[in-house]
Amino acid sequence: MLYDLAIDEELEQMDEDAALKAWRVPEIQVSLKDLMRPIIQIDIGASTNEAIDLLLANEIGAAPVVENNYLRGIFSERDVLNKILNKQVGDLDDINVTEFMIADPQTAQPEDTLNTALLYMARGGYRHVPIVDTENRPIGMVSIRDLMSYLVEEFLQEVLTLPPKPVRDAFKAREGA
Repeated sequence: MLYDLAIDEELEQMDEDAALKAWRVPEIQVSLKDLMRPIIQIDIGASTNEAIDLLLANEIGAAPVVENNYLRGIFSERDVLNKILNKQVGDLDDINVTEFMIADPQTAQPEDTLNTALLYMARGGYRHVPIVDTENRPIGMVSIRDLMSYLVEEFLQEVLTLPPKPVRDAFKAREGA
């Protein structure tokens, strides 16, 4: 009952026709080649410490790990946090980046669209998708920040006019007497 009332309130605040027109298909179908950033690559022979230094020096969250210019994995800040930080892993200068990278990551082609990258990220739970050519050589990188920046820029009016009290807050109740 309370849920139905909250939904009704939300629907009253929205103009359905305007909401449907807001998501124009051409803007969502933008090609990843238009969104991707140039890549900084990590050689497969690099130490983990060298890989971390590369991420820090370039202020990036992830980089593809390559062997002879072919993608073999991806190393990210999440790998550092989940696999290295506060663990007894040894001297990172002596441990190869392959010990902590994600091997054979999900990739996209430059002709793939924004919604494809979003789907990959949502399903896989990651924030970076390497863009590769037909021979699996990395040519760019798309991050969730790149995708969100594009969507906010393209749909600024829609983002700024979202209802102030979403349905998800309808069931929050104060506890106690």
